[in-house]
Amino acid sequence: MTQDSGPDGSSKKRVRLPADERRQQILDAALVEFSSVGFEGATVERISQHVGLTKAGLYAHFVSKDAILDALLVDTIFSPSNQNHWQWVDGATLEETIDQFLQTAYAAIAEPRSRAIFRLLITESGRSPERLRNWHEHILLPHALRRQEELDRCVAKGVIPNNAVSRKFSLASAPVVVALLTYLLLGEELAEQEVAEIRSAHREMLLLLFARGDL
Repeated sequence: MTQDSGPDGSSKKRVRLPADERRQQILDAALVEFSSVGFEGATVERISQHVGLTKAGLYAHFVSKDAILDALLVDTIFSPSNQNHWQWVDGATLEETIDQFLQTAYAAIAEPRSRAIFRLLITESGRSPERLRNWHEHILLPHALRRQEELDRCVAKGVIPNNAVSRKFSLASAPVVVALLTYLLLGEELAEQEVAEIRSAHREMLLLLFARGDL
């Protein structure tokens, strides 16, 4: 802790947060700033002011504004440490395995923070194709490969068949993207029923496709 002088000359304590808490605080402030004025309009100075840091103090946690944006994507949505979407459990049925995937995927897009980051990703990709290519190579593609490896392990265990959908994770998860866009376009209240119907149809689709055997 350090002590600062108040307006009356008295001293007040300033709490020094643990590094991980301060890092999350910076990310939260950055998401608000990016969502409000866009990535290009946001400044490290304003983000640091939101959390009571100097620019130098913020740079102790993130080397650049780009690094903050990358961390928002990785920490919230595309983290290697996130719970597996498809995780084969000994004795699990196809229905249980699919339900686990759906629970994980739809819970993720139901989070307002996740939707804010996806909205930011869509906006910034249109403004900066080069940044989109960088995200695709270093963040999105590795995430998709990890998810595909989960499906491949399920195929190897015999939980799901080896067919066109199990060989391409983006096909197995495509309705989740439709549900996400529904949230973004309609808002949570209006989208709730439609997303529930998409999820139900998604479940029926996967049960049908993964019960048919090899294609």
